[in-house]
Amino acid sequence: MDGRNKHGLSRYIPEVVKREVRQRCGFGCVNCGFGFYDYEHFDPDFSDAKEHNPNGMTLLCSQCNQKRARGRLSAEAVAKANRNPKCLQQGFASEMFDIQREPLEIAFGGLVFYNCQKLIVVNGTPVLSVQPPSEPEAPMLLSGVFCDSQGRETLTINNNEWSVLSGTWDVECVGPKIIIRSEPRKISLVLRMTPPTGIVIEMLDMVFEGVGLRGDADSFMICMDGKKWQKWFGCSMRDCFTGISIQTRPSAANDAVYEV
Repeated sequence: MDGRNKHGLSRYIPEVVKREVRQRCGFGCVNCGFGFYDYEHFDPDFSDAKEHNPNGMTLLCSQCNQKRARGRLSAEAVAKANRNPKCLQQGFASEMFDIQREPLEIAFGGLVFYNCQKLIVVNGTPVLSVQPPSEPEAPMLLSGVFCDSQGRETLTINNNEWSVLSGTWDVECVGPKIIIRSEPRKISLVLRMTPPTGIVIEMLDMVFEGVGLRGDADSFMICMDGKKWQKWFGCSMRDCFTGISIQTRPSAANDAVYEV
């Protein structure tokens, strides 16, 4: 009743094993490339496994996992996909956010943005932006990009579809959270989904367009010169075109950031 199999093996998988499986599979379902996944024993099945051997484990999305559990996806098909994971073929794992028609509320490291079109803009480029739906009753459209502390892209969002590069050091999906690490013990992003009307950036450490951006649950910090950090907390932006605009380079007077 405690989830152990007939050999007494617990369902608890050591973190080092899970990370090895994630990295080998490209951070998504080996069969279809979806970015939310479960850990699957296929050689042998969990019921016959005596250990959590990463070589006999892979990543499957919940849909493919259920196909496997219900006998609609064979162990042979899973093994074949594991040898040539979909995410490594295409270079990324991806999936859609559950976002609906209502205005979005996005918590961003101690700041809250509600119904804002461009949340944070750095040198003319939005970190996150929200566009109205393309047709009646369609969802709002969220787009953006996140990087690590070296300025390397880690996660992108294009019209509600998020994707992570397979070459990232580690991408862990736990429940509604996406946790990205750029190297051991160095978290670049913790993003939590709050469907159907928002997301929460719980942790951030990135350089974007030459500007340092850091955040946690209580505060948001900006560094424009590589030395001094400005701290924001307890702020809320509502019903605006641009929430925060950061400019470290000369810009034209008719910069698109300021056009309504």
